[in-house]
Amino acid sequence: MRRLLRALTSGAAATALVLAAAGCGGGSAGETGGASGGGDGGGGKGAISVTTARGPVSLDGPATRVVSLEWTYTENLLALGVTPVGNADSAGYAKWVSAPEAKLPGGVADVGTRQEPSLEKIRALKPDLIVSDESRVAANHDQLADIAPVLAFDPLADPALQTMKTNFTELAKAVGKQEQAPAVLQKIDAAAADVKTRLEKADKAGLEYAVAQAFTANDAPQIRMHTDKALVAQVLNLAGLKNTWTGKPDDWGMTTVGVEGLTRVPDDATFLYVAADDDNPFEEQLADNPVWTDSAFVKDDRAIALDPGTWFYGGVLSSVHILNMTAKALGV
Repeated sequence: MRRLLRALTSGAAATALVLAAAGCGGGSAGETGGASGGGDGGGGKGAISVTTARGPVSLDGPATRVVSLEWTYTENLLALGVTPVGNADSAGYAKWVSAPEAKLPGGVADVGTRQEPSLEKIRALKPDLIVSDESRVAANHDQLADIAPVLAFDPLADPALQTMKTNFTELAKAVGKQEQAPAVLQKIDAAAADVKTRLEKADKAGLEYAVAQAFTANDAPQIRMHTDKALVAQVLNLAGLKNTWTGKPDDWGMTTVGVEGLTRVPDDATFLYVAADDDNPFEEQLADNPVWTDSAFVKDDRAIALDPGTWFYGGVLSSVHILNMTAKALGV
């Protein structure tokens, strides 16, 4: 777990550990490769221009052999019915990204870590496209670009949910799935509307919450509280839930605190959290800590664990999974 935490550190935000300790329309999630034709990514002939953090990237046509160096784009490719030929840290992906439709099919090559992927393994796959976050490819962009065109997206622009959708749409264009993209994105709004209706029927409309991710670092519990700047909060708020955490956010919309920081969670809020099965500070280090055990939400059984694989920093499929797992945890 601690090794994984270090592996998830973002080069673009030195003060923020990037992710957690840290599919849908247009084809089968097990389909290998991309799609046919499209100057506009939608079925015609001609070049494609994709907007990235480094400006427009031109492709001769839809990519069919894609290597993904960041999990968000791996799951978004699967959401579009495109299986990448290569993926970075497939074991980590399987552990943290557990939305059913995001499961990585067999046969996808592991190309190393997201921070330091193997250029040799990537080259051997003969990709026609490489996709990642700008922060992860900044150090070796030129070497990657010698292998194939690189799409480097910025996930940190505000607002997070719209940025994810925009990057998703550009990726869809690159693999010839632009026409399918709106229907895939609609899955988020449909899931949010469904959860909102279920909450209303259960007299839980507008439920106030705080949402956290907990892990151990340097033998001490670390708790990431998510502000409205964070993707997970923006997704939950679509269902009419109300985030109560107002701490100062980092670039990812998180405030990292120790157990004392939890005293800032309002007494009447429901505390939603994710922690790994093998590293759950609430059940381990904090099990007898009075700051934790005396919290109003703990005493009133309003500290509720979400499925450990509920990935707060992903794409379309993870966003839908956040909504579904929250509804399940709240009993609606």
